[in-house]
Formats: sequence, C-alpha cells, structure tokens
Amino acid sequence: MKMRSRLFLGGIALQALVSGSAHAEVYRHITAESPAGAVINDAGVLTESGVAYPAIYTPSSRESWCRLPWLDSANAFKGSRSIGMEITPRAAVAANPVDKVNHRISSGNDPFALAFGVKRYTGFALLLPRDQFEIPAPGKKLMLAQWWQGAPYGPPLRLAITDATTHAVTFRFLVLNDDTKGNPSAVPVDVGGGVIPFDTWTSFVVMTLPDHGGAGEVEVWLDGERIVAWIGKLGYDPAEIPYAGAQVGTRKPNPRFDVFYGPYRERQEKRHRVFFDEIKFTDTHAEAVP
Repeated sequence: MKMRSRLFLGGIALQALVSGSAHAEVYRHITAESPAGAVINDAGVLTESGVAYPAIYTPSSRESWCRLPWLDSANAFKGSRSIGMEITPRAAVAANPVDKVNHRISSGNDPFALAFGVKRYTGFALLLPRDQFEIPAPGKKLMLAQWWQGAPYGPPLRLAITDATTHAVTFRFLVLNDDTKGNPSAVPVDVGGGVIPFDTWTSFVVMTLPDHGGAGEVEVWLDGERIVAWIGKLGYDPAEIPYAGAQVGTRKPNPRFDVFYGPYRERQEKRHRVFFDEIKFTDTHAEAVP
C-alpha cells in the first residue's frame, strides 16, 4: 500500500508539473553567450538565436557619448558574457535634452506582446559598477528599463534610479496613466522600490498586467523576494490623448506595449555604465527568473 500510494502521489505531482509547464512560454531569452550565437553589429543591434534586438538611441543618430552596446567577457551573471551599455558625462546644451542606449526586448507588433488584460513577466540581472556608475545628478531622471506605449508619452512603467543616496543605488518603479498624463513633467505614481548594492549582480522579475480602468497590476521580485504588489491604473486608454496641452495631431497611445532595457536619462555630467544578463520575457514567473 505504501508503495502504491507513493506511486499515485508521484503521478499526481508529475501530472501537475506537466500541466503547469504546458502553458509556460519563454518568448524572449537573451543570454549574451557564444553558443546561442550572440553578436552585436556595428549599429549596436544584438542578434541571438535568430532574433534581432534593435538598438534605440537618443539622439537618434547616436552621439559619441552614447556608446555602442557591447558583449562583455569580464562580467557575467551566468555563463561567460553579459551586455554592456554606457552613457558618458555630457553637459546639457538645451532644455531637457535626453540620452538613451536601449535594446528592445519585445515590440507591440509581436504576437505575444504585452497588451491590456495580458499578463507578462520581464526578468533580468543587472550589475552597476561603483567606479563607472554615478548616482544621478539632483533632480535628473535616469531609467534602466521601461514598458512603453509610444511617443510622445512617458512610459506607463519604468525602473528609475534616484538621487536619494550616494552610498548605494536607490530605485523606484514609477507608473504613469490617464490620471497623471504622459507629459515629461507628469508626476508619476510611486509603486515601490528599494536599494541595491554596487558591484553585485542583482536579479529582477517584473510582472505587468496593463489595465487603464484601475485593475492593472505590477509585481516585482528582487533577488527572489517580492517587494512590490500594486493594483491600479496601468497604461493609457488608446482611445484618448492623455497629454496635458496636447497639440493638434498628437498621436493616441499604442494599444500594445514595447519593452526595453538600457540607460535612458536626462542629459547630465555623470557616467552611467550598466551590465545586463539573462534577460527574459515570458508568461510565467518561474520562466522569467534569471
């Protein structure tokens, strides 16, 4: 009887495992490793496992202070390489200029894109080197990941680095929606955050479920511990123009989301180098863990 019970229970466990995994999808997985064929071309585009991840720059022509992304063999969370990105110090020369070096993980055109009523998980590990990543200048914005609905709107969700401390890296997850509006000056909803150390790989998993009516969800796990569990308005109503003072011809928000990683900041005389590894875009938490 004992043996039969164990076999029966084992069958249940196996069936549950198979049933659970049948619905798990890994839509994107960036390892930066040679066996996966990871390469970055002279335009900064990353290609791995037959998938091209476009490089997005601001200024769009890519100025010298926005370095090309590179495959870095001196730092890795898993395996032997990671993806390095860097924006070097630059004095502002106009009102609110910005700098950006990003890779797009998923486009709104993808069949598996993040969309309203659709739950997706974005996982990644990042490393901020103490001697090459400076705390943002007071009052200046810096983000390292964003979930975006199109120009001219600010991202409905972003991972922002703050100027709160000079001894560690303080981050917050910030939300914009129809109530806040999508202007650059809009005051975001702070849904939570924390502090991470320099010179140490830190893993994130971010669950997003957009809903502009109030049933949106954001959950964040930091090194396996859930630190954010928020419900509210996430994303802009694609039928409206949630932009204060919008000019005639302003585009409506996209109905589906793009997802990006990489530094994006208001221009400042600070150096921001960051390494990313094990970047994932999935439909389950377990598959998104770096």
